[in-house]
Amino acid sequence: MTAARRGGRVVVLGTTAGGVGRAVTVRHVTGFFDDPDAALQRVQDDIRAAQQRAEQAADFKDTVDAIRGRARSPRGEVTVEVDTAGQLVDLRLADDATEIVARDLSAMILTTVRAAATDAARQALAATAQAFGEQSPVTAQMRAELAPRLG
Repeated sequence: MTAARRGGRVVVLGTTAGGVGRAVTVRHVTGFFDDPDAALQRVQDDIRAAQQRAEQAADFKDTVDAIRGRARSPRGEVTVEVDTAGQLVDLRLADDATEIVARDLSAMILTTVRAAATDAARQALAATAQAFGEQSPVTAQMRAELAPRLG
C-alpha cells in the first residue's frame, strides 16, 4: 500500500485480497507532518480541555450529591428531608403528630415527602443549568428526567 499527497488531499493506493488495485482519496487531511508542533499543541489543548471537563463533572457530582430537599407540613407536624433521588433521608414528627389519625398522618407524610422531592429536583435542575448552561443538552436531559417531580 502506498500513499501520495496531491494538492491538499491524500490518495492511498493498495490492493484488495484478490490482487485488484484500489484507490481511496481522503480530502482535507490535517498536515500532522507538515507542522508537528501545531499538531502537538492541538493534542495538548484537547487533553487539557478533557481534564478540565472531568474536573467540572466531579465538582458537579459533588454538588448534586450534597443537595437535600426539605419540606414541612402546613402546621409543622411533619418535617422531611430527601436526597436528589427523592429518597427519604430524615423524618421528624412533632409531638402533636401522634394526635393525628394514622390515615391522615400517613397522607401528610407522603405529601410532605413529595414536596421535599420537588424541592430537591428544583435544586438539582438549577445546579445543572449553572454548571452546563440553561440551554445545554445536559440541562435539557435533566429537565426531562425531573419533569415528573417538578409537576
